[in-house]
Amino acid sequence: MSFIPEDELKPKLAINFAPMIDFLFLMVVFFACLAVSRITTKDLDIDLVKIRDENVERPSNSDYDYKVVNISINEQGEYNWVTEIRDYPMTLAQDIAQELLNQYKKGLLPENKLKTQVLLKIDKSAKWEPILQAIFAVRDAGFEVHPVYLPDQFPDSSLHLMDFNHIQPPQGGTP
Repeated sequence: MSFIPEDELKPKLAINFAPMIDFLFLMVVFFACLAVSRITTKDLDIDLVKIRDENVERPSNSDYDYKVVNISINEQGEYNWVTEIRDYPMTLAQDIAQELLNQYKKGLLPENKLKTQVLLKIDKSAKWEPILQAIFAVRDAGFEVHPVYLPDQFPDSSLHLMDFNHIQPPQGGTP
């Protein structure tokens, strides 16, 4: 007979995880509450408006925006100023340049002429002469011109100069 019980003499092979699980659960709850309260109080991305003096000149929206002007050239070499509402026919390429300068003087186009994009939508069958006249007239007015075409106009991936009506080769002769 021994004074120490046999249960205490044997080494313990199991660890009691119940207090550790309780502690971890409390830590998760604490950090979850901390995260939620921090989001609602401090992490809001609110930028307050800075009030300026009304006498200070403010830049207008036209100083930042690009203005797109659409000009179309059809098969006969006629020009159209294309707007959202309707097309305005122009007889000469100089009329396009004059209208650009008029709108520039009225303030309808940005002060920086490079922020005005003049897009020339050219018909596949258009002759080169009116195209070149339009390009040079717009450039002489101080604006940049960008010839464009619609992708469905050219189903072939390869373009040939013979697709445009500029100069036809002599018939029946050797090239």
